[in-house]
Amino acid sequence: MATRRTLTDSPFDTLEKTFRLLVTGPRPLALEGEAVVGLPQRLIPLDELKAILLHPSTSYQVRDDTLAELVRRARDSESWMVGLAAVVLPGVRSVVWSLVQACPDKAEDIEAETRAGLVAAIRDIDVSRPRIAVRLVWRSRKAAKRLVRLELAEQGRPATSPVPGAPPEPWGHPDLVLIEAVERGVVPADSAELIGATRLGDVGLDEAAAALHVGYWAAHKRRSRAEAAVVGWLASEGHRSQHFVQKEVAAPHSPGAGRPRQGL
Repeated sequence: MATRRTLTDSPFDTLEKTFRLLVTGPRPLALEGEAVVGLPQRLIPLDELKAILLHPSTSYQVRDDTLAELVRRARDSESWMVGLAAVVLPGVRSVVWSLVQACPDKAEDIEAETRAGLVAAIRDIDVSRPRIAVRLVWRSRKAAKRLVRLELAEQGRPATSPVPGAPPEPWGHPDLVLIEAVERGVVPADSAELIGATRLGDVGLDEAAAALHVGYWAAHKRRSRAEAAVVGWLASEGHRSQHFVQKEVAAPHSPGAGRPRQGL
């Protein structure tokens, strides 16, 4: 009797597998280095280009110029769309992790919404503005955040209630608050990313400073200013402190597995 095949790949896993197919073989998907000042002046396969863009020594200008070129190509080609989505996938995985923790049974739906949001962001993002990667990542998460909010509200609705109820407390996650702060213009996306990585994640401030190409104390001051702005906004908006919940689960692939992640 024929056995039924079970699909186990998540939307992100499928994206990565498709990407690997595109960058293997005698003619991998590649970018001409001459297209961007600062890249090696040769044909660069996209998996190698991904590693270059993630390296701390690569300047923000080179990253933005490279991503702008990839966005232009992605708008005209499905292969380049997959390639660009896979290039920024590490950042996307990082910011979506807390959403998956909030609704683990909806992990695949969250990934699918995130991937769709990323494609939409690639199609209309303004490449003349800086920090393209950060804006793509946060735009993609915004799509998944809507799904999570609806799911949490549904979980908190009484079975006999004819109208949606409020999400059960404590429902908030610090990352959700940071996203809302960015959307409302309280802090820029890169400052929110700095708070999230160093306060909620396992990245040390020294590591973050190196990635930003600034000194330790410059990064410390930037984070302090951003945190003060968020705290002031929360106070003025009357947000409840339950938004900042302590997370007891270590981030995936974290060297500090098992160590509690501190909330703000």
